[in-house]
Amino acid sequence: MLTTTVAGRTWNFSHAIGRNSAAGAGFTQPTAVAVAPDGILYVLSRGQEGPGGVVADNKRIGKVSMDQEFIRDFARREFIWPAGLAVSGDGELYCSDEYGHYIAHYSPDGERLGQWGEPGADEGQLNGPSGIAFDAEGSLYVVDSLNDRVQKFTKGGQYLTGWGGPGDGDGQFQRPWGITVDGKGDVYVADWGNNRVQKFSPDGAFQLSFGGSGDEGVALNHPAGVAVDSEGDVYVTDWGNKLVRIYDSSGEVLTALTGDAQELSKWGKAVIEANPDGMKAYRRVKDLSPLGKFERPVGIAVDEQDRIIITDSTRGRLQVYAKEKNFLDAQFNL
Repeated sequence: MLTTTVAGRTWNFSHAIGRNSAAGAGFTQPTAVAVAPDGILYVLSRGQEGPGGVVADNKRIGKVSMDQEFIRDFARREFIWPAGLAVSGDGELYCSDEYGHYIAHYSPDGERLGQWGEPGADEGQLNGPSGIAFDAEGSLYVVDSLNDRVQKFTKGGQYLTGWGGPGDGDGQFQRPWGITVDGKGDVYVADWGNNRVQKFSPDGAFQLSFGGSGDEGVALNHPAGVAVDSEGDVYVTDWGNKLVRIYDSSGEVLTALTGDAQELSKWGKAVIEANPDGMKAYRRVKDLSPLGKFERPVGIAVDEQDRIIITDSTRGRLQVYAKEKNFLDAQFNL
């Protein structure tokens, strides 16, 4: 078990889930993950891109368990550019489609229940919706990416409020992508084009910005996803730097995770073991650490146990870390 410890906190690498696959027990360019009760995860496979978008079988939603049980795939051939996932309080799943400018929703078993949204730039209209997140009251925040704003809706699609606009000032955005809501109802937005994360009140009042430092050691490079744990620590998938940065609640950088999945996932191992030549080649690798690194992390979520789940998109898998609370360094008597 690989461990990262800093500032009285520790994160233990737990395991990887998945492998590159166009169907079944695997993912194709996973870009979003949403947490449901009882250790259930929904994983969005964005699939391969093409001119004008492509409707294909590898664009789908997978339902899996935290202990690597494959449950089902659904929503095949129903999207062009699927982007974000969120689970409502009643267990229904919502998914955004950038190309179609709408939000679709599904039952927990994958039955499509409907969709809402129309293209445009007026209040309540959408242009390239990406990240989505529910608050405790059941309202859905939508990153309206190509309109450079955030909008808040009822889960049925009724417009409530919105904020933002193009630019690099406080409360402005440049192609924002990921979003999350913390336990206090504050909203965090991954401001992709401005290389920062911004934090807002539930109604959109700007609170702070972080990650945009010119220091190459801590500066974000096109952040894609953001999540917050129960203690207020903030996790950002730093797509351009191929890592996950961790900040405290005031926006001070704590550390970074670079990826630790050196061992194959359960699904990946089954494929290798079924191929004798592949197994021989795998065993000849002396240094597996490069295989464990993130390669374009995008989506991120935190479950009720403060386990951090990251979509390692290019490698077609999830990496899972567990935060150890009340961590104390071991004492040594010398």
